[in-house]
Amino acid sequence: MARIDELPQIWGGVGKLVRSGLGISAFGVQILDLPPNYTTGSHDESESGQEELYVALRGSGAIILDDVPDGQLPLDPDHVARVGPGVGRALRSGPDGLRVLCVGAAPGRAYEAPEWTDTAG
Repeated sequence: MARIDELPQIWGGVGKLVRSGLGISAFGVQILDLPPNYTTGSHDESESGQEELYVALRGSGAIILDDVPDGQLPLDPDHVARVGPGVGRALRSGPDGLRVLCVGAAPGRAYEAPEWTDTAG
């Protein structure tokens, strides 16, 4: 068990390393604390094959999907969303910011943690 704000952090405290902080090895899990009206860079998980679950813990925002007209999914404490590996996605926070839990793994494969998820700083 750990307090979220006491987990190892990256990206100036925006990323909380839940997986390494709790010693989880079966799946990836991080928390992002996005400031108000912020949009992350887009990425996909084609290389890893990982699907991701997004759960807003507080605040609100959206998942912006690449190459989909008006492609956005609401992200707030009343919604959860899954995004497949080949879909480009970015997170956008609303005016109050967004704390979001991100969980990922590749179906049918043992989880391999990316090196960056073991880095604190």
